[in-house]
Amino acid sequence: MHLETLVIVLVVSQEIFGSLESVPQMNVGEIPRNGQLFQIVRVIEYIVPYPYQRSPKISARGPSTKTGDPNSLEIIPADIESLLTAGETTTTTTLKPKAVKHFLMRVLYENKVICSGALISSRLVLTSAHCFPKTLRKNQAHLYKLQASRSRIYSVDSIILGSIEDMALLLLKSPLQDAFVQPIELCDQPLRRSDNVTMYMSHEHLRFLRTKLIANRNCKRSYAQDENAFITKTMLCALNSNRLVDCQTTKGDLLLHGDRVCGVDIYGQHCSDGAINGELYADVFKARTQLMGFIKRYSK
Repeated sequence: MHLETLVIVLVVSQEIFGSLESVPQMNVGEIPRNGQLFQIVRVIEYIVPYPYQRSPKISARGPSTKTGDPNSLEIIPADIESLLTAGETTTTTTLKPKAVKHFLMRVLYENKVICSGALISSRLVLTSAHCFPKTLRKNQAHLYKLQASRSRIYSVDSIILGSIEDMALLLLKSPLQDAFVQPIELCDQPLRRSDNVTMYMSHEHLRFLRTKLIANRNCKRSYAQDENAFITKTMLCALNSNRLVDCQTTKGDLLLHGDRVCGVDIYGQHCSDGAINGELYADVFKARTQLMGFIKRYSK
């Protein structure tokens, strides 16, 4: 169903119910009793991940007034995107960073962005283990860098692989000191199917999509053609867009529940047009004890 159709249905519903004194809103997943009136805006929220807006085109001067794809389901948090690119000069002006704190990091290899990650302590960045080759040696950690706000680059002391299933930790040589970056808390409760989550997308411009967890079998369909992808019961599957152009995830992208990181994108997007696309994540809660151990170890 196209966005325009949904908007028309909403307008009609308002006209029908406008004269009534009180029409209850149904929560997502609830089914009204037979004959009971309800506000269809809640049905729309269930059909289309909410909230969302049309994606503006991003330039060095910020979002333009022209909209992008009218059917896009992404949200672009311009304040964070501006923060990550602030300090880069143009021929006319220098962007001034906004006073917004975040936890996002970019993993660089040979000065190219290969993955994203989350700062979970002053020295540790959580990302996907599949960002690195299986033959990675300890003396090769210096080949990787981390980028935070204002294009600042930080050196990596070591990369911790194999200790946490499908996840990796990058250890900074020294505690990160950046007024705009602060660690994010780890997931403190197990997630269940249909829980609302926020999917971060950093393949091109930083975006996020509010969506929900779905059954792992949907991820099996999405990753069926990738012989290197393995799906287990310990992983999380989140509903992605059914449009390939809107699937902009990369390895290490984050899945948030509330204000905590609960998932790390393992393989990056595997979407196809017109399909029920699932995005596969490593479950942070199930690795919480191990992660907290590393945080404590490297906080000294």
